[in-house]
Amino acid sequence: MQQPEATVTAAPLPPNEADRLVALHRYGILDTPADPRFDRIVALSARLLDMPIALVTLVDAERQWFKARQGVDLAETPRDISFCTHAVSDGSMLEVPDAIQDARFIDNPLVTGDPGIRFYAGAPLLDENGHALGTLCVIDRKPRHLSEEQRALLSDLAGMAQDAMQLHRALLEAEQARADAEYANRAKTNFLAFMSHELRTPLNAVIGFGELMEAEPFGPLGSPRYQHYAGMIVEGGRHLLEVINAILDLTRIESGKFALQREAMTVGEEVAVVTGLVRVQADAGSVALALDAAAVGALPMISADRSALRQALLNLVGNAVKFTPAGGQVSITGEEREGWLRLIIKDTGIGIAPEDLRRLGEPFFQSGPVMARRAEGSGLGLAITRQLVALHGGALDIASELGKGTTVTVSLPLA
Repeated sequence: MQQPEATVTAAPLPPNEADRLVALHRYGILDTPADPRFDRIVALSARLLDMPIALVTLVDAERQWFKARQGVDLAETPRDISFCTHAVSDGSMLEVPDAIQDARFIDNPLVTGDPGIRFYAGAPLLDENGHALGTLCVIDRKPRHLSEEQRALLSDLAGMAQDAMQLHRALLEAEQARADAEYANRAKTNFLAFMSHELRTPLNAVIGFGELMEAEPFGPLGSPRYQHYAGMIVEGGRHLLEVINAILDLTRIESGKFALQREAMTVGEEVAVVTGLVRVQADAGSVALALDAAAVGALPMISADRSALRQALLNLVGNAVKFTPAGGQVSITGEEREGWLRLIIKDTGIGIAPEDLRRLGEPFFQSGPVMARRAEGSGLGLAITRQLVALHGGALDIASELGKGTTVTVSLPLA
């Protein structure tokens, strides 16, 4: 069908035309592919009102574009011959019972030519600020009148079309927000990885020279107290290096660059190794470290990354010992239940407040009073542990009561 040329005077522009166009383009819906939500609305409109033509139109600066159409082949027409422009201009429903009896449309090429409009009714699509963005309209090739009930129905159907537009905009904004968040997360990850890498080289030099100074029998400047200062430099440097390495681990996991090297392994053996490594720390703090060797040793083999699993267990058992006062106890046991292997680490330590428990595992978050943290750690260990367990398809559950201790359960799938 050939697009007709304009031979009539267009409707006057709405007083808020500039704002209306901004509002329309904010939806990001012009020239988008067909959408079944809108197609169903025009089909329903044509059927309920017994019309051969139904359209969802959007009126741009120079044209009216059809988001959905039934009964015509055109995708758009010039604005100046558009019936819908009059409804947009008034911001209210427009009904033309007989176009050839209406001075505004008698010479309109859409009336004198294809599609031969005689009857038109259009309800404006109003956004939340009252801008008329287009219409839901129905058209017939013979004169007609709508009853009050039919006008109300057309208005309701136009509301459905506007709701569909709102949903389209919301989905578009959500997709943009997701893309922005992904970009920001990639930028953060790349920045942290770069900075962590660049910091390790000079930091290793600081630690190395600090160790040389600490090894001097009477201190580098002839006084034993400088030997103590050197020891503090080394201790601080090692702690900072641990933080940098943890950041690198976390960024690798978050960026998807941490690949598990799975192998068949006995969890009991790894728990025994971890217990041995942490026992020195426990003994130094007068904390009893109890391993239920029988229960843990009876656990079946699983497929896991040995290094990643050991790191996770070291973080959990080490934390339990660190936050348990002298005279307390940390116990480790295990069980197999319904296709899952569970390791349970329980301590009689300071516990975690409910408001902190909700945030536990967030990077850099540390629970409890500042003094209770013993000025150790970065808050990254648990975040990394949770990620490592999740990479294995497992889960980390933490139950705690302030002043009474904490129980951490590591669940790993057997299959």
